[in-house]
Amino acid sequence: TIKVEGDTCDIWTGTQAPGFEQAAAAKILGLKQDNVKVHTMFLGGGFGRRGNPDTDYTSEAAYIVKASGKPIKMIWTREDDTQATYYRPSFLHRVTVGMDASGMPLAFHNISVGQTIVMDNGGASTEGISDSPYLAAIPNYYVGLHSPKINIPVLYFRSVGNSHTAFVMETLVDEMAHHAGKDPVEYRRMLLKGKERNLGVLNKAAEKAGWGKPLPKGHYHGVATHESFGSYAAEVAEVSLDENGLAKVHKVTCAIDCGLAVNPDGVKAQMESCINFGLSAAFYGAITFKSGVVQETNFNKYRLLRLNESPAEIDVHIVEGIGKMGGIGEPGMPPIAPAVANAIFAASGKRIRQLPFGKVNFKA
Repeated sequence: TIKVEGDTCDIWTGTQAPGFEQAAAAKILGLKQDNVKVHTMFLGGGFGRRGNPDTDYTSEAAYIVKASGKPIKMIWTREDDTQATYYRPSFLHRVTVGMDASGMPLAFHNISVGQTIVMDNGGASTEGISDSPYLAAIPNYYVGLHSPKINIPVLYFRSVGNSHTAFVMETLVDEMAHHAGKDPVEYRRMLLKGKERNLGVLNKAAEKAGWGKPLPKGHYHGVATHESFGSYAAEVAEVSLDENGLAKVHKVTCAIDCGLAVNPDGVKAQMESCINFGLSAAFYGAITFKSGVVQETNFNKYRLLRLNESPAEIDVHIVEGIGKMGGIGEPGMPPIAPAVANAIFAASGKRIRQLPFGKVNFKA
């Protein structure tokens, strides 16, 4: 909503970067930036989409105000929002690992290819791998990046680069543990030796999930751990395969160390949100193009996780950390997709190399 009166302007919108909206509207409307007031509304999810330097929706509304000379309220259709928006960058990773006779890694070589976000110099594309705590246990490693120019507008996605790098690292470490003939939790403990906070959440999640103890018939555990935004998270997913070979997540046990948890209820709520958001992306989050046009238009073509697909139980445990406080809105998301993928491997013997995987028959 935008209203102009004389040489002043008021904007009401959901935004993660009010300064972007203020500057863009002032330029379009020919006003001093100090005369544009942005009222940041507490509605609508951000998740990176609303921190856009192009200020696409606010700029469009400002142009309408300029042309009409009237206060306006602009609402995009869901189809507009889905087909004319900014997308999570698509990434491909090629990884080669060398292991010694005891199953420990000797060399790690990762090349990733994907679009770089405009405001980023490439760091967000490799975060979660280039700064992985596992690299301290690997004597030889290389992390490379190629950023092609593709005419698809991309922007931040919840947990940014960690959303794909954690999947690569945690499914890979799980595969390394399998080749080494070692338990996935124990193998991670070996690689994370001396990393107190990483081990703290891993051990807590494994303990509370009952890792290694019998599960209901047809149920399997998968584990993943990842640090991001100054916080440390580990998750154990309990998964089964239905008669069609499709994965069902029954329970997720999560341990989170964000330093001092000022609002424990808020921390738990964010972990529950991250897990469901991450499951939605892992199972269904695909955008497809045909002749340059996005094929998904509304929720009938772009599936989200439904209530009956959400884990019946999400068990969150806060590990009081000894370090500085970290973020909490994103760190719970990176571990969930690999934790589920690793559980699916335990159930089917099949490794997952591509996201999303919600419609895959793992019994076929």
